[in-house]
Amino acid sequence: IEDEIAIGGIGFRFIDTAGIRETEDVIEGMGIKRTFEKIEQAQVILLLVDGSKLLADDQKLKNIVLEYEKIKNQNPQKPLVLLINKADTLSESDKEIIGQYLNNINYLSAKTGQGVEELKNSLLEFVNTGALRNNETIVTNTRHYNSLLKALEEIEKVQIGMKENLSSDLMAIDVREALYHLGEITGQVTNDELLGNIFANFCIGK
Repeated sequence: IEDEIAIGGIGFRFIDTAGIRETEDVIEGMGIKRTFEKIEQAQVILLLVDGSKLLADDQKLKNIVLEYEKIKNQNPQKPLVLLINKADTLSESDKEIIGQYLNNINYLSAKTGQGVEELKNSLLEFVNTGALRNNETIVTNTRHYNSLLKALEEIEKVQIGMKENLSSDLMAIDVREALYHLGEITGQVTNDELLGNIFANFCIGK
């Protein structure tokens, strides 16, 4: 499940993935595999834990520690935020017990709103300090972001076509699509002009 929200004028895309645990179920295993794929693509990782279930079994706490360390070791350059939800059900003594196993905990309550503003501020801080930047550009407009994704898909098709020695007129279709999506951002669609320059030495079928 994916959704977007603007925080402090910055656009964030949240991806709710399957939970992480050891399983022998094939379908659940596929979901967990996709979770790790999304983690690799993400710029910040939020590890969300149900706080009401942590104290029922010490093993659960130990498993959370193992999963946290596993994710951290696999993604050393990415911010990893540990969120314990349902904080409204936990007493101070409960938090002390949890604190014996886990550090840098961010307590959250979706029911009461506790910790939500603090989480927003943390995400904005990552942006302000440059922790979420893959490069020097941050795309904050959702429409622009979607157009860039579509343009990237078309460019990747062109790269595949070049590797497979497809004819230039077939690749021109993908180039046109990429230019169209970029034109959605700039407000100027000059497909024919740019294609003329790109394929000046090719014969393009109509």
